[in-house]
Amino acid sequence: MSPPPAATGTATTTAPPPPRSRPTMTKAEIARRISEHGETLIIFNAKVYNLTKWKAFHPGGEIAIAHMNGRDSTDAILAYHPDWVIEKKMPHLCIADLAPADALALQSKLSTSYRQLDAKLRTMGLYNTDYSFYLREAIKFLAIWAAAIYIAVAYREYFFGVLGSAVLCAILWQQGAFVAHDAGHSGITHDNWTDTVLGICLADFMGGLSIGWWKKNHNVHHIVTNHPEHDPDIQHLPFFAVTPRFAENLFSSYYNMTLEFDGVAKTFVPLQHRLFYIILAFGRFNLYVNSWAYLTGMSGSSKVDPKVPNRLLEMSGLVFFATWYGLLLAQLPHWSFVLVHILVAHLLTFLLHVQITLSHFGMDTTVVEDENFAAMALRTTMDVDCPRWLDWLHGGLQFQIEHHLFPRLPRHNLRKARPLVEAFAKEHGLPFHIYTFTKGNLDLLKHLEGVGQVVKRTFAKQA
Repeated sequence: MSPPPAATGTATTTAPPPPRSRPTMTKAEIARRISEHGETLIIFNAKVYNLTKWKAFHPGGEIAIAHMNGRDSTDAILAYHPDWVIEKKMPHLCIADLAPADALALQSKLSTSYRQLDAKLRTMGLYNTDYSFYLREAIKFLAIWAAAIYIAVAYREYFFGVLGSAVLCAILWQQGAFVAHDAGHSGITHDNWTDTVLGICLADFMGGLSIGWWKKNHNVHHIVTNHPEHDPDIQHLPFFAVTPRFAENLFSSYYNMTLEFDGVAKTFVPLQHRLFYIILAFGRFNLYVNSWAYLTGMSGSSKVDPKVPNRLLEMSGLVFFATWYGLLLAQLPHWSFVLVHILVAHLLTFLLHVQITLSHFGMDTTVVEDENFAAMALRTTMDVDCPRWLDWLHGGLQFQIEHHLFPRLPRHNLRKARPLVEAFAKEHGLPFHIYTFTKGNLDLLKHLEGVGQVVKRTFAKQA
């Protein structure tokens, strides 16, 4: 029996059309299109992606992409992006396959080994978050916050009560910054929006600082670590210069301006090794200014699109911080106690600023063109050697090498990754800088003194 005829109007089933083959593109053609048309083209896994129209929407900021323009960005993309972004979002931006000869030239034993190490960390479950760790952190923060407020109210007539409350605020801001840092790298839930909200709760609502400002700055730092012209985390004139090159009036691609080595810098930089801790003690006040300038659009300091993500939520957080801390200070009976609380709470956060700067300020600032991602991290970053029981004090910043190589790795797993990273560095003949906190500080001060002396001699000859 023959099959019944198809019903009238029913469409016949056809096989889907074969996928169109992508064109190939050479590195020379990529460079030409960037030069002549101003396109933003990156290479990932031997494929070419056009980010020209999309870069303004990049959660990590437009400047970070600019530093990858025309380059093989495979290792950096794998480090900073979850699988779903790579698998579901990026294919829409792919325009060509890289020419076979150029793809072969980009192959690197170091990159292959780095990706194998990343895969090993995944297999070991080191990307999995232990949420009980962060639950304990949350309970700790709430307890410290409540204690700081209670002591300020219950013992406001006593100097040591005011002092105790101030110390607790300093501890809250230091410890909270560590978890905000984790969240800023999507290292807690690995969901960008969820971790952003967590970061805003800690940085903005608890600490009065904009995590959006920090992320815009910090993402660039990770891509061009210790590059004098590109890394904003080492551009601190007129107070600090981590390389004599800053005396050359370098142009900052981040701030889109020339960093003038003016008379103030000529005064401070030769003395920077003596003033280092004193200046860092007042660093938090500068962060307040930067946060408000970023959120209000008054900074005028970078080429990033003026639209600020989560502006209303962050500004609400800063207002909430000013409210709760202002009400706390209002409980104190005398202006001298208010002044003591503000100074002690803020000056004690210098330890956090030391921990942040220690990992990079004394490290290599040589400009290496087209440097391998892993090689850059190992050359420009140092670890702090401390016992496990002090991990709470350093908050993950003692594992900066591991963090720069694998920034989305949850903080509580960084210690487990260290021996694997050390072995990786040794295998490829790369440095693995690790010092005690004391030696790291001494070496840093020696480095700052050396830079200051070079700068002083340079301008003495010109006089």
